[in-house]
Amino acid sequence: MGVIIRQSIKGTIVNYVGTFIGFLTTFFISTKFLTAEEIGLTRILLEAALLISGIALLGTPSSGIKFFPYFKSNDKKHNGFFFYLIAIAFLGIILVFIIALFLRAEIIAFFSKEAVLFVDYFYLVFPLAFFSAYLIIFETYSSVLMRIVVPRFVREILIRVLTVVIFLLYAFKFITLHWMIYLYVISYGIATLVDLIYIAKIGSISLQHDVSYVRKSLRKYIFRFTGYMVIATIGSGIVSRIDIFMISAYSGLSFTGIYSIAFFMANIIEIPSRSLNSISMPLMSSHIKEKKMLLAHNLLKKLSLNQFLIGSFIFILLWVNIDNVFAVLPNGHIYAQGIWVVFFLGLTRLTELIGVFSFSVLSISKHYYYTLFFIFFLSGITILGNKLLIPIWGITGASIATFLSIFLYYTFVIALVQWKLKMNPFSIGLLKILTLTGSILLLNIFIPALGNPYIDAVVRSFLLEGIFILIMYFWNISLDVNSLIRSFIAKGLSFFDKHSRH
Repeated sequence: MGVIIRQSIKGTIVNYVGTFIGFLTTFFISTKFLTAEEIGLTRILLEAALLISGIALLGTPSSGIKFFPYFKSNDKKHNGFFFYLIAIAFLGIILVFIIALFLRAEIIAFFSKEAVLFVDYFYLVFPLAFFSAYLIIFETYSSVLMRIVVPRFVREILIRVLTVVIFLLYAFKFITLHWMIYLYVISYGIATLVDLIYIAKIGSISLQHDVSYVRKSLRKYIFRFTGYMVIATIGSGIVSRIDIFMISAYSGLSFTGIYSIAFFMANIIEIPSRSLNSISMPLMSSHIKEKKMLLAHNLLKKLSLNQFLIGSFIFILLWVNIDNVFAVLPNGHIYAQGIWVVFFLGLTRLTELIGVFSFSVLSISKHYYYTLFFIFFLSGITILGNKLLIPIWGITGASIATFLSIFLYYTFVIALVQWKLKMNPFSIGLLKILTLTGSILLLNIFIPALGNPYIDAVVRSFLLEGIFILIMYFWNISLDVNSLIRSFIAKGLSFFDKHSRH
């Protein structure tokens, strides 16, 4: 666990630095200098690109993590593994691009009424999808090599810094909207190039490969797994992004922008899991491949517990201060329309923190194909939910539909993992966290609001989160977190003792 912990901690630090930059971009630049419609435009362009790239990758991220142990070698060339990653992705990109171009008329017709700006820049989705696809490929390669910090830096910090620069150039009228969107796409190209340079230093990026090394049985296994993952990716891509597309088509890009701000707030909850999931899954894959199921089960429970604990802490911090956030946000009265979006998307992220590792386990096990029996059913529920709830409750309805679909999705995933692998993420600790989180949110209702949002945020946060930490510690919810707290306390006491003697 040493490498996992070190890389996870470093990756989490990078994620939070990136989030801070994203916070500045979102709350003090985008909302001040860009209209809600312009924010919505950048968001839907990126989400469309991510959907296309996710499908085009043909399950490569999951299959790469699953099958790397079969290719791994001491000479760092890993039997042409890098070649197979980029070759499969390239074939997928060409195929999906052709399909998307054939469907261009239908796509434009769907968005033409309420999202005209997206129609105008639709063609930029393709280069953005290309860059996004290879960012994921290079991140996957870094992940299996147990090196995630630099790719995280690129995604979480470099891209956001470039975005800040681009938005400020537009804000102060150095560039037009047209150039802002073009440079936004180019920033992802720069990030992709930086990732490529990095992985060239830590591993082989040679295109040499030996086809004979991939014996027929392994090749057949890879093709079968990849085929199933393609279908699963299409379904999960629809579930995770249909809200943005349907809001844009039914309500317009302005509401997409409002929804995006709320979405960004809720996404803060899942930040720690990004690094831990990336660095833990190769180890989980090795446990499963070597049939060390007890180790895999213990790892699953520990990962789910600790990430849900951290996520709950962040959710409390966010929700108890939600009125203060919108009070200090530039044009906050506009974006406050998304207050309940934050709540339901926050619940969605907490649900994902419990279930995401179970999905990862299922995807790298021999039972991966079971996901196909219900994933499209859930896609249908998501589409139906958005279609029914957006006309009634607008963007709040979209967030409720997302929560319900994700809740059902991970319920089925966890049930499958328990049925087939006799593994699940549940523990007494999870129940304790749910009880504690609910109690803190209930207590927040009875604390009167102070006049100044900054003072109110400080007082409310220290009081409620202080109670959360104390109860969490003495209730002994997580041995890992308690050990970390004791370590910090010991280092602090040692530091003060050392300096008091001088």
